[in-house]
Amino acid sequence: MWGAQLGPLLRFLLLLLSPRDGVRAEQPQAPGYLIAAPSVFRSGVEEAISVTIFNSPREVMVQAQLVALGKAVAQSQGAIQDKGTIKLKVPTGLRGQALLKVWGRDWRVEEGPLFHNQTSVTVDSRGASVFIQTDKPVYRPKHRVLISIFTVTPDLRPTSEKLEAYILDPRGSRMMEWRHLEPLCCGITNMTFPLSDQPVLGEWFVFVEMQGHVFNRSFEVQKYVLPKFELLIDPPAYIRDLDTCETGTVQARYTFGKPVSGTLTVNMTVNGVGYYSQEVGRPILRTTKIHGSQDFSICVKDMIPADVPEHFRGTISIWATVTAADGSHQVAFDDSTPVQRQLVDVRYSKDTRKQFKPGLSYVGKVELSYPDGSPAEGVTVQIRAELTPKDNIYTVESVSQGGLVEFEIPSIPMSAQHVWLEVFRELEDYDVSDIFGVSREDGPFWWTGLTARRRRRSSVFLWPWGVTKDSGFAFAVRRGNRPGGDDGPGEPKPPAGRRLVH
Repeated sequence: MWGAQLGPLLRFLLLLLSPRDGVRAEQPQAPGYLIAAPSVFRSGVEEAISVTIFNSPREVMVQAQLVALGKAVAQSQGAIQDKGTIKLKVPTGLRGQALLKVWGRDWRVEEGPLFHNQTSVTVDSRGASVFIQTDKPVYRPKHRVLISIFTVTPDLRPTSEKLEAYILDPRGSRMMEWRHLEPLCCGITNMTFPLSDQPVLGEWFVFVEMQGHVFNRSFEVQKYVLPKFELLIDPPAYIRDLDTCETGTVQARYTFGKPVSGTLTVNMTVNGVGYYSQEVGRPILRTTKIHGSQDFSICVKDMIPADVPEHFRGTISIWATVTAADGSHQVAFDDSTPVQRQLVDVRYSKDTRKQFKPGLSYVGKVELSYPDGSPAEGVTVQIRAELTPKDNIYTVESVSQGGLVEFEIPSIPMSAQHVWLEVFRELEDYDVSDIFGVSREDGPFWWTGLTARRRRRSSVFLWPWGVTKDSGFAFAVRRGNRPGGDDGPGEPKPPAGRRLVH
């Protein structure tokens, strides 16, 4: 692609548009040219050269010439105004490097060329292209290899020229050969090649020769390998109730999408985390049939004892093994499902202040989330502020929105040195007689008022927040009859004089 200024034509335009009769003409734009041609020419093919002339008032005679070994082997010309195409027929049998020359002249003016430029091009002697296709990328012993050969001219028209083909094994031995092949129709040639029961394993090659050029394509020969399939475990996000069974799903599909049929074995248990990392539940083993997908029940109550601590935290470990009908098998593992009695985790937001000013209000924010990290919506949170265990200065209940609860203590007494914000979890109503293992009817014989229905509270979980000298936080969380809260394992103990509330 070339571009240049048209010096002689510029002078001609200035002369044509020069002032006359006292009228001043505007300065014309400088003319130029743009030529685009392929960098590789094909022998025996008519190549196209695109020419664009800028700001030319009349046609320009453009000539193109192909020079090889100092001799012009092809030339063509045409009149072009603005833009056009020059066709140049490349001689058959020509190959190697050549020089393409293009120049233009105004046929009305007896002057030299308006522009002239040249560049080197490569001439490829291939007059046709060959495409080789096999019916499979990988073959097994005793398979039959099906080969199709497509031959086309540079303008993608089918050609029926004769060709030769042969096959080489990975050792380089010629295993099959075809001579003087002719396309049956439309430039298509078909061949077949049977593999033995013990062929050389590895990469094989198909070679095709036409017009003195060689084309090739490879394929693989491998031993029989059982098809692979993918095994996925889709467990619940978290266990909502330890006394209720949840549902998990196992999916098994071959890499090409077909469902796997076979036997599914699921082995699962509960493993503690953090403080309870040494705790391991009872293993549960289930076996069933599977065809692509199969649901299975996850019953935590069968894996952990009934007296599991209130603040226990753990995960469900699931091993799924699928043995397909063809004998292949895959194993998958998942431990992403958290298990904890307290369903709602509570924590202070990062923008909650760690100090208060006596006499001023104190604003805070609490974040609530479920074990999978999703926001806990519609959960009732009770927050209480005390200067001493018997000196309550603030109590409020709020319902979480988007997993957040905001609270504001209107005023903290001037004499306060520290404030405890207690947040305790309130559980469902229950009969006091339940603790002693007696019926409601026999309760009064053991203790007066034993059958009275009372409100059970969890222990206060202290949360040091550095509010002035000494402070702590705890939470009360209630959602209907569903308990929840942050057990805060490893939290510091309250200072002397504080006690746990039950």
